[in-house]
Amino acid sequence: MPTSLERRHNRRRRHERTRQELIEAAVNQSAAGSFKDLTVEAVTREAGVARSAFYVYFGDKEELLLGALEDLIASHQNRLGRCWQEGDDHRRDIERGIYGMARVYADSSELLALAGEAATYDEEVRELWSTVLETVVDGTRQEIERLQKIGAVSDALDPEAMSEGLVLMTERSFQVHLAQGEGDPSEIASSLTRVWWAALFGPPASS
Repeated sequence: MPTSLERRHNRRRRHERTRQELIEAAVNQSAAGSFKDLTVEAVTREAGVARSAFYVYFGDKEELLLGALEDLIASHQNRLGRCWQEGDDHRRDIERGIYGMARVYADSSELLALAGEAATYDEEVRELWSTVLETVVDGTRQEIERLQKIGAVSDALDPEAMSEGLVLMTERSFQVHLAQGEGDPSEIASSLTRVWWAALFGPPASS
């Protein structure tokens, strides 16, 4: 017979599984239309649970989207704020960071597409996404400043302006090319890497 601890553990696992099934159902249902037109009834029908069960986990569909985004952010927290490793090859460090972010974006393209749509009319979603971008911008600024201190990046560059411009450009490229799951994340990352290199280190030396 299961112990009380095992029963609690099993309940938590069922709880989390149902929560994830509702999130996946919302993403699947929105793929055929838009998040704005999504209904709780459609989500629960897709997930195979009672409508009342939805409200055990979320107050409304916007809260579901916020919860899904918070889960995504938490699962990739190490990539936010400091996306770059501090190795001896600064170009490779930046390249690895961009490729890693592109893969995360591609793997979560449908969810992030919903977030991009909802951010145009939902203030909470917009604020959450803005906070994510601000975190990445701040971490990138710190990395540029570090590279300037060791002479790898010119002191003439403005770290604040460079970090904001590069991060927003990268996020927009991901939105355009990866949000619908159609682009090749490696190709997009390769193109963006060359832009970052040119912006931070100048044009490549002629062979």
